[in-house]
Amino acid sequence: MKLPTLSELEDLIRKKLENIPPFILNPPDFKRSAVLMPIIFDENQLKFILTLRKENLRRHSGEISFPGGRQDKEDKDLEVTALRETYEEVGIAPKKIKILGRLDDLFTITGYIITPFIGIITETVQCKSNDAEVAEILYIPLEVFLTKALFSEKNLVRNNTNYPLYYYQWNNYEIWGATAYIINQFIELIFDFQPSTINFKRKDPDIIRKLMG
Repeated sequence: MKLPTLSELEDLIRKKLENIPPFILNPPDFKRSAVLMPIIFDENQLKFILTLRKENLRRHSGEISFPGGRQDKEDKDLEVTALRETYEEVGIAPKKIKILGRLDDLFTITGYIITPFIGIITETVQCKSNDAEVAEILYIPLEVFLTKALFSEKNLVRNNTNYPLYYYQWNNYEIWGATAYIINQFIELIFDFQPSTINFKRKDPDIIRKLMG
């Protein structure tokens, strides 16, 4: 698959999103959070900026994720949450990010609703990791997620409930869980590519209640 330039990708994303309203979840017993999917053109490649979280964190330690986190009371909306967390975690100022839109909300097994925002970075930035949370900043080519060879999936089964999980392999890193799901959703919507045979959509938070019993 021939990938577009950053400018062409921006046009493609806007076109794909303009007639598709995002699916919104708002169950009262889930906490709100947001992530940013930062996209850059680096070394002649389109890349996502992701973070490898430190091993000593209370939640999701050692996992790969997009910059993001829980909505603060001071955040006027979830887009502000995503931009604030991105600046705090990887040092990219909001003014250097062009938000193109958002994907569907998704629920997590830990009781969060995540709203993913898509943002492109058209100028040179110098990322700086927050040493309290981020072990490493990763620049992963989009083409990694456009091949079945680097994708796998499995079902987590508990209390007779299936909860499919997606996995992507890049070098010695494994991207899985909510992050892999968000990437999968983006790739399917923007590039019409779906490597999953299960193609599970996290649109019913009741599955978590069934899963956890």
